[in-house]
Amino acid sequence: MTDEFRDCFVGEKGYDALKKLMRNSNEFCTEIANCLLDRSDAEKVYAKALRKNSDIMQKIAGRTRGTLSNAFTMLATQTNRQSDAHSEMANVLLNDIFTPIKNLADTQNRERRAIEETMNAKFKEWNNQKSNDNKFRSRQFEKSEEIEILYLKLSELPKIGRKHGRDTVKENTSAQLAMSCIMPSGRGTSASEKLEMDIQKAFEQLKGIEKRYHESTKTVELTRQSCATELCRSCDKAQRMELDRITEMKNFTQSFINSIQKFCETMYQISHDLNSIQISPNEDIITQARSNSQSNELEILLYDIYAENQNAMNEERRLTSLNYWIDLLNRDISIQQQMNNASTRPQKSVKEEASPSTDDDSSSSDGAMCSKKPHSKKAYGVSNRDGSMSLSNDDGAMCSGKDKRRENKNTEAVERFSNELSIDRSSTRLIHCLYEASLYKLQSVYNRINNLPPLQYEHSHCYAKTYNEKGHPTTLLRIPLQSSAQVLPSAPSATRYFAEAMPLSVPISMQQPPVVQPMQTQPPPIGFVIDNISMRSSALERSLTTTNRQVYPDLPVHSTEFSEKKLNKLVKAIYPYTAAHRDELDLKEGDCILLMERRPDQWYKGELNGKIGLFPGTFVTDA
Repeated sequence: MTDEFRDCFVGEKGYDALKKLMRNSNEFCTEIANCLLDRSDAEKVYAKALRKNSDIMQKIAGRTRGTLSNAFTMLATQTNRQSDAHSEMANVLLNDIFTPIKNLADTQNRERRAIEETMNAKFKEWNNQKSNDNKFRSRQFEKSEEIEILYLKLSELPKIGRKHGRDTVKENTSAQLAMSCIMPSGRGTSASEKLEMDIQKAFEQLKGIEKRYHESTKTVELTRQSCATELCRSCDKAQRMELDRITEMKNFTQSFINSIQKFCETMYQISHDLNSIQISPNEDIITQARSNSQSNELEILLYDIYAENQNAMNEERRLTSLNYWIDLLNRDISIQQQMNNASTRPQKSVKEEASPSTDDDSSSSDGAMCSKKPHSKKAYGVSNRDGSMSLSNDDGAMCSGKDKRRENKNTEAVERFSNELSIDRSSTRLIHCLYEASLYKLQSVYNRINNLPPLQYEHSHCYAKTYNEKGHPTTLLRIPLQSSAQVLPSAPSATRYFAEAMPLSVPISMQQPPVVQPMQTQPPPIGFVIDNISMRSSALERSLTTTNRQVYPDLPVHSTEFSEKKLNKLVKAIYPYTAAHRDELDLKEGDCILLMERRPDQWYKGELNGKIGLFPGTFVTDA
């Protein structure tokens, strides 16, 4: 392999090719190192951008709750892992690949320069010897040519002189010199003798030149061989450098491949972790709603009358106005109660009966306040073309007597309510609170005027009064909402919502007997209790003085679609949970809870350490 490499670089042209090969190899290492350095810088910049993006995503994920927050927190975490992976690759490129390649390129560059300096000196000496040889070569040719010219001139002399000249040449040179020295100084020499002397002198000079020429040519060859030997050594060094360079580049390439493989494994693990993300919209909605720390209140606009202001009118007119409104509100409460009592009859009777509207039924379905008219409506029959009997009142409104039409009207009403948004809290019952709270407010003013004991009302601390720009008051009753854990999780059916919106019946345990309207002005109105005075005859009093009364009574539901009770079963907490409401349980990982109820909204009810409360079902598993 060494001879094969050497044979490719012979002579001066071979040295030029070898020098070009070494320079290109060194430049290749340097440029590859710079390219990998740029890649390392790009990886660092990208890792920094990913880390910044991860921090921003982490902060944004903290603004929401539930599985959505967990999902984006996971995304931020995995983005941070991607940043770490890119940082690790950048470090590998910088420390394990770029720096060694750069050092190798610098080392080989120094070796290359040393080889070039040595070879340049050898080739310079060879070139100098070749120049010296060329000089002596030229002198030898020039002196030989000069001798030939002298012989040519000698041949052109007369024959005598030429013969004498030829004889003279044949004689001993030393004898001729001696004779010339003995000759008197004034005697002149012939032309042939002079040419012969020049030729003799030229021969002597030619011998010296040829001797030097002989030595210079030999020196040139020796110098060439020395240069060739040094070129072989340089080829060996260059071959070793190339072998080291290619071997190191192979190792660096393998290191880069290993880093890419490790990076891909990390990305695969990140992808696997991201695929495990699950988002539950329904659960997140409840979680975000439960995270609301503000107190939720219902604001009911109450009745305000001019007679409440003691400086507005005299006492007689004030009492008259108060009595009128107290009686009016009592009638509204009575009408509402009568409608609730009437709704307890079977639905079939509603379809069968076709009685005209009475004065009490003339009130609106939502319990709006109304008063009896002085004259009751007159109902009379009108015969239709098909022979059926229709009912008509004084206003000209007609109602068909057919059962089918009445059923259609009921069906349309149910469908109309079913198309509306069903709200799963008994807010339609709050019409009673409007009448009761307004009655309590007016009766309190009435009692103060007549020096009667104050009344008691469970929402007496929930009143708020404001005034407009004209100074007219506006009174609001702000009742806190029940916790979402105390109401049914699913929306009621259309029939149920229709029954509540009318409003209709309540459970038997919470029904109130008909309210007896007070006919006297001295006793307090029905619905309130005077301190130290027992007035238990009124059902409204019983409802207001009951301390454990719920603000929103629930309708009885006997189906299993709302809750599933499984008593005496243990579940184990797999995640910690911090209670956001008073009716919830604080869970620690590993706690065993006695399960009492399962709810469709993934909330469970159970007992832990003697405390009963709610907890998310996704945080526990069967023990």
